[in-house]
Amino acid sequence: MICVYDKKTTKGNFDNNGLAVLNECIKCEITHELNGDYSLDLEYPSNSKKAQYLIKYNIIKAAGQLFRIIKITKENKDQKIISVWARHIFYDLNFYFIENVKAELCSVKTAMTKALIGDLPLTYTVGSDIVLGSTIYFVEDNPAAAMFNIIKRWGRGELLRDNFDIKILQSMGSDNGVTVRRGKNIEAIKVINDATDIVTKIYPKGNNNVKLTEKYISVTNWDGEDYPPFPLIKEVKFDADDEPTLRTLATAAAATIGLERSTIEVDMIELSRTVEYKNYTQLETISVGDSVTIIHDDVDVNVKVPVIKIITDVLTGLNSKVTFGQPRKPMQDLSGLIQTISDDLGNQVAQALSSMMYYSNGQTLTIGTTLQQPIYLGVAAIADTNLFLSLSMYGTASQACTLTIEIQLDNKDIVFTPKQKLQAGDNVVGIPLGIPQVGAGGHYIGVFLKVDAGTFTIPIYNLQAMVDGRNLQGGLSAEIPHAEASSTQYYINVKGSRQATATSLEVAQAPPVGNTTGQSVAYQNVKGSHVTATNASVTLA
Repeated sequence: MICVYDKKTTKGNFDNNGLAVLNECIKCEITHELNGDYSLDLEYPSNSKKAQYLIKYNIIKAAGQLFRIIKITKENKDQKIISVWARHIFYDLNFYFIENVKAELCSVKTAMTKALIGDLPLTYTVGSDIVLGSTIYFVEDNPAAAMFNIIKRWGRGELLRDNFDIKILQSMGSDNGVTVRRGKNIEAIKVINDATDIVTKIYPKGNNNVKLTEKYISVTNWDGEDYPPFPLIKEVKFDADDEPTLRTLATAAAATIGLERSTIEVDMIELSRTVEYKNYTQLETISVGDSVTIIHDDVDVNVKVPVIKIITDVLTGLNSKVTFGQPRKPMQDLSGLIQTISDDLGNQVAQALSSMMYYSNGQTLTIGTTLQQPIYLGVAAIADTNLFLSLSMYGTASQACTLTIEIQLDNKDIVFTPKQKLQAGDNVVGIPLGIPQVGAGGHYIGVFLKVDAGTFTIPIYNLQAMVDGRNLQGGLSAEIPHAEASSTQYYINVKGSRQATATSLEVAQAPPVGNTTGQSVAYQNVKGSHVTATNASVTLA
């Protein structure tokens, strides 16, 4: 059912038919693109009484999603038609303005939250399963653009827009075993091969203008018959401070850089008129972000690619056009791609070992009768987990009083609110607390303190908070910190263009290496696309 609502209708008030049910639609299509367009095109008889509600900024609900009308076109043909174009309700965020907001060393969810300025958190909710830390500044921007900038800054993520619920996920789709056989003479299937980013020789540059002695690194088989009789050279910048590191990164990049990009468009309506249609019916209900296996009949090769764009006919409930293939990714993003590989290894190490987050006060604290928050500790969980909080403090009370301790998880009070009587002079307080069933993602633990009389002075480093648990990103490992991980990417050759067909990742906890207090993280690249993390832990300073 397709309904239209008044422009001032707010969240929580769309569970009715609104101003009218649009039951005379001539056309109603939703275009949904991975990390791109999400809009609705609708055509309606202009002589219908309900056409009066198709005005700018009114809201249309179709296929369970909300779209705000932005553009209206009236055509005076034999059949008078009013056409409207509406954007997903997510794009209401375009109308807000961020002057200057900083999100420093935080998870994706925290950055998304900071982008929701003013009272936007009352309308929109955000979430993410990407807990790797980074920093981003939103300066003279809008919250909608900020979400896409977060994806660009973190170098990963797919934007899931479900009305007022926004998520940036590692992958928003699924693999349901859908297979498409790529034939030769099916007119309803268009194959686009893009050679824009193909490179046969790279000129690597590192930080502070670091360069290679040999200057260039060539791609394997760069002089093959599929390339022109001259090298295709482009400069590529890497995060490398010395020549050996630059050479290692550039050699790894040469194995994957500039491959031919292919996209396949399937016109389901046109395809329905062919005898091959029965082999493609699964595409009628597939979703953006889902994985599809392409079978190349001519070379007997299977390649798995994502669905990057779908046009859905709301009137039939089926997809009318499906596009799948590799989303365009600029060649200059190679450093980000290599960092992504390292970050993925870090995620896997976090799942294999338990970890501990630690805080101590860096200056003397004076707790008075006004509630204050000395501890605000970020916790990033790779997967669902149980947390254990240990709170310890030593201080001097100016007089006998009662200390109130309040603890929050994600800015919500935990029911456990202990009070401790303090005597005048020295006092030691210890609080153990279990926090069960904490979901994956970024979280914050806050501790608030106050006394009912006088003051309670805590010397430097004498307020300590420790959070322990499995599946935590970063922190200090519960073991002597040493872990090993490796990732292997396999490639096959499809008419001169390498295509990724499988990825494997192994994580193993290794024996302790000496009686050390901490180790740094170091990744090594071994022969092309095989990446090994030799020491994966965090040094506690």
